Amino acid sequence: MVNIIFRTCDVVLSVHQVPRPFGLDKKQTIEVSFKSLVAALIGIPHTITVLGDKLSEDMRAFFSKYPVLMVEGDFGNDASIRKSIELACAFPPDEWVYFCEDDYLHRKETFRYIFNFTDNLSTIIAPPTRKKLFRKGNEEIANADIVVFPPDYPDRYSPDRRKQSYIFVSKDCHWRQVNSTTFTFLAKSGFINKNKSVFLTASKNADDGYMSRKLFGKKRFGSKSLCVSPIPSLACHLHTTSMSALIDWEQIALDCLK
Repeated sequence: MVNIIFRTCDVVLSVHQVPRPFGLDKKQTIEVSFKSLVAALIGIPHTITVLGDKLSEDMRAFFSKYPVLMVEGDFGNDASIRKSIELACAFPPDEWVYFCEDDYLHRKETFRYIFNFTDNLSTIIAPPTRKKLFRKGNEEIANADIVVFPPDYPDRYSPDRRKQSYIFVSKDCHWRQVNSTTFTFLAKSGFINKNKSVFLTASKNADDGYMSRKLFGKKRFGSKSLCVSPIPSLACHLHTTSMSALIDWEQIALDCLK
């Protein structure tokens, strides 16, 4: 079971004023993002909560076509994040929660690939058998909480951002350890509850950098989690500066506009 919390606001074109690709306006961005998300959930047990911030009547009408729980208010970005954390903590601790902002386009394989990975963690992520070849920190990886960040961000390939990281392989794709995410990611409800104070602090000014530093391990884990992204990307942040490589995102967007 995965519980989707889709945070959306059609008032603001882009929090960081970054242009949208393919000539999309904000309403179209929300619609293609949500439609692609729904398509990716076919065959996957799920719930969808739409967390609407100052939604227009047009967007209310759009979401009314789908079997979703609507939670609306005049939140603002920070309070919207806090409300999403509150909602996530109410789910059973072993259920997955996918926090999704309204400008992420998904491939139809997204959740099938993710759960083929998470359902087989005991064999994909295992402690090293020859301990003398590894630092002690690497032995902690088998017990780390898992967080999945579906985009493969292009800046991780730039010369000044390259870093050593774990690489895993599932039946569908490769997965790379990453040390930062936006507020779009998948984790267990119990993990959210355990780190609730971190998420609430990070909600001030939407500080995903603080959240990432506090929660994601690097070479050592201890109480920190292992965050991974798929290669190639399963989702794409619809900003012109952060489009994931190798996938025809424009075609996916056009298919969702039909």
